[in-house]
Amino acid sequence: MLIDTYIKTMNRQIDRLSVYDLVFDQYTITCHKLETGDCLANENYEQLHDYFSRNMLRFNKFVSECQAVIPPTELAGFNTNFLTALALNQQAAMTMLMAIEPQGVNHRLYERGVAEKNGPFKISKWRLPGSLPQPCK
Repeated sequence: MLIDTYIKTMNRQIDRLSVYDLVFDQYTITCHKLETGDCLANENYEQLHDYFSRNMLRFNKFVSECQAVIPPTELAGFNTNFLTALALNQQAAMTMLMAIEPQGVNHRLYERGVAEKNGPFKISKWRLPGSLPQPCK
């Protein structure tokens, strides 16, 4: 894959990752609203778990798409770091999902997932430059 094509592809994937990040953040807000009773009458933990599960399936497909991108040699290191961080984010989101139980939230587990998601490998803030300088000939 050409460097410019890879950069555009990965920046697009990072933008998509930002959307997933926002969606997963909204689940945290909804959990809090359910606990305080500041929610819609039809909202409940089972429904939240169901929505989160559906988005997790989409996120898993997204992760597979990212893993299928073949980087140019010059960006192989970035790609490896990105995929490692993406796998950590995927595990964090799964931890958050597992913490949402029919009768409430396992706070210790959920907070661990949130901390992992927002930790040092928060890749939704990453960005590759528009293009890299070409080597001199």
